[in-house]
Amino acid sequence: MVLLKSLEKSLDVLDIFLECNKEMSLNAIANRAKLNISTTFRIVSTLERRQYLQRDPIYRKYKLGPKALALGYSSHWTENIVTLARPYLYRLQQDFNETASIYVAEGDSRICLDFVESSRSLRRVIPAGESLPIYKGAAGKVLLAWSTEEVQQRICEDYGVVTLADLNVIRHNGYAVTQDESEHGLFAISVPVFNFNSTIAAALTIAGPTMRFYESVRQKMLFALNQYAGELSHLLGHQRGI
Repeated sequence: MVLLKSLEKSLDVLDIFLECNKEMSLNAIANRAKLNISTTFRIVSTLERRQYLQRDPIYRKYKLGPKALALGYSSHWTENIVTLARPYLYRLQQDFNETASIYVAEGDSRICLDFVESSRSLRRVIPAGESLPIYKGAAGKVLLAWSTEEVQQRICEDYGVVTLADLNVIRHNGYAVTQDESEHGLFAISVPVFNFNSTIAAALTIAGPTMRFYESVRQKMLFALNQYAGELSHLLGHQRGI
């Protein structure tokens, strides 16, 4: 009974953040939850340690953390990942002026959730909601390489385009590159984005004309993709090493 009451108080605190959707001080949380400061501190400290809340070290105010976002992600998955990914798509486009996109798996297909196009006249143009086979292109192969063994086996057997050995290499390298696969003259690099339970959530991708993707640029792109995908994964609740 005591444990249930403690759980109920913790959920009350989380409900306050969901209702207010803003940062709050410890006193403000205690007042809204109608709890004393010591009880509120214990609850908030536990929620912070478990990453359901985050505290601003300067202003000492609390806001929802990555685990809470991950719960929202489970119920409003597409909306959350698009919102969280968009700043990174803009960064990639600004860094290299090539088209940046984010894909998710949907059955045997990959769907483009969002993209930011290059400003160049010759560029990768992505139709809204573009759907392509999951075994085709860098993004699809990343999604497939981190899918379950059952899915990998079925796709490899049903379509015969990609092999388990190919997927193992991609997973070992941590990324996929393709050339002239989805479109003639197109080069693409893609890396995985993980969610709170360390399964793949999406594939972060940059693509453009092969002639602009020379080796030195590819290395810089891969470094940026890995950095941004890591930050996005953290926002989705993923913890490295888990």
